[in-house]
Parts: sequence; structure tokens; C-alpha cells
Amino acid sequence: MFVSDTHLLGSREGHWFDKLRREWQMYRSFQSARFLFDPHVVFFLGDVTDEGKWCSDNEWEETVQRFHSLFAVPTDTKVYVLAGNHDVGFHYAVSDGRLKRFESSFQAPHVRLITIDNNDDNLYFILINSVAFEGDQCRLCTRAENELNEIVQELKQVRTWTRPILLSHFPLYRSSDENCTRYIQSSSSFTSSRFTLLKERYDVLSQEASQHLLETIQPRLIFTGHTHDFCYTRHIGTNGRIIPEWTVPSFSWRNRDDPSLMLLSITTNNERVSHCYLPRESTVFWSYGIGIFLLICYILFGGRRPFYLIAFCFLRRQIRF
Repeated sequence: MFVSDTHLLGSREGHWFDKLRREWQMYRSFQSARFLFDPHVVFFLGDVTDEGKWCSDNEWEETVQRFHSLFAVPTDTKVYVLAGNHDVGFHYAVSDGRLKRFESSFQAPHVRLITIDNNDDNLYFILINSVAFEGDQCRLCTRAENELNEIVQELKQVRTWTRPILLSHFPLYRSSDENCTRYIQSSSSFTSSRFTLLKERYDVLSQEASQHLLETIQPRLIFTGHTHDFCYTRHIGTNGRIIPEWTVPSFSWRNRDDPSLMLLSITTNNERVSHCYLPRESTVFWSYGIGIFLLICYILFGGRRPFYLIAFCFLRRQIRF
């Protein structure tokens, strides 16, 4: 199961009531999905916090505890968390302290290989800290590149292995969402002017970093987050191989009216990806509004002696006196 951009609010930008209802929504939605689908593994694709790049160590610890409380899972379910720009900052603003804090809290190095036993064969997931793939040869990027090369070499030593699944917070490079399958299949009322250009190193990874990851890892599938919107697109890998990428929408009402998550059922030869929507925030508001309206109507006009009749009799009695 893939969840992205939960953006747990902090003290700077989060009102207590806003925090209460959004976190209640995520708690109920996640626990319901966990109960219904019983996933073996849950991946959080970054930006689990909203103010991790600013908050103090004490507030960070409190936010991490809330995360584990909201998204609690049984002991036999594995949880893996990727770093996002709201957790550690963008590349130009990241610090060693925030990186170490995130790594310590979620056991999330810059690059990580996850091996999942699938009967006789193994499935491989490569989790990257996309903030560390700026490609400017800095100390952070050099360390991430070295870790990636070590993992690739480790996989090459395995005699029989399927190509890994790449997980990243930042999507791989695309100029805009215009060519996403969701919009291609939508009505023709969408025009190219609706789609804003995506900025390299801000909205998506750079073209150079994206191509490098495709050539180095040669992934089977890619799952990303960050944009808060759904997108299915395809990349051309080595030897002309098609590599599909799914960008997972935000899980929080704070970022969109219709949050969602994604499910992956996979074997060594086949995979199936499902997109699961959560209740709309607007639908919940309308439900409350209609319920209150019906309650008022019942109070005023329902029952043996409607409220308006009681009020009329009371006023008439007062006039007589």
C-alpha cells in the first residue's frame, strides 16, 4: 500500500481544529484501508510532516509519535518511510541535523534496498531520498550516489532477480501533467493552458538525475508523490523498455478534496495497481449540512405539536395578558 503527503501539521501553520479534523480523517481512512486490504507492506512516499524542515527537536519527536499513533499497524505489517522536502527541506536548505533526525526516527538512509520474500522468489524495492539526487556533486549527493552504486552491485550478484521497484518522493522528470493518463482520458474541455509547467529540482527531479536513475537502476515500476495529484506516465528505459510511473495523490484533506491511496499486488511476473479514493471533504460537509437542516425541520414542523405551533400559542397567550 502506498500513502503520500500526509503533511501532519505543526505549531506554526496548523490551527488546532484544522489539525483535529484532518488527522481524524487520515486516521479513520488509514485504519479502514488497513482493515479491508490487510497490506503486507505500507510505504509512505515522503512529506509525512508539514513543518519538519522548521520545527524544533521536541516538536519533531511529538510529531513522530503522532505519526505512529495515526498510522499504527499490526506487528506483522512492515512500514517504510521516505524523506520529503517538508521533512528535511529542499536540497539548498537541507542540514545534516535534519537529515540525521529523520534517518534516526524512521530508519531511512539516503538509499535503501528492501527485499520482500515472495514464495520462492524475492521482490526488490529501492527507496531513495530524492532530495539527495540534485546531481551537483555535493557531499550529500556523493554519499547517496555511492549508496546507490553499492545496492546496484549487490543486486548484480544475485543470480535470479526481478528488476526492482523504485520509490521516490519527487517524481521523475516530466514537463507537465498534460500527458498523464488521467487527463488524456478526461473530457476534451481540458486544454494545454490548464497545465502549468513543472520546475526541475522543485516539482520534479532534473532530466539528468531522472535519466541517471533509469539507466542505473533499470526499474520495473516507479512510485512517487510530492505533487499531490495523480499521474500515470511512462518512461523509456534502456533497450527501449517501457517503465511505468504512478504519482500517488496526497492522503490529506488539507491538500485536496478527494484524497486517495494506491495498492500494488505483485509477483515476479505480474503486477496490478489500484487507485482507491477516500471520502471527499465536500461530501462530508454536505452530509453534516443536510443532517442539520433535517433536524431543524423536524424541530419546527415535526412531532405531535410542532415547534412553530407551540411558539404561536405562547405568543397569543402573551398578547391576551
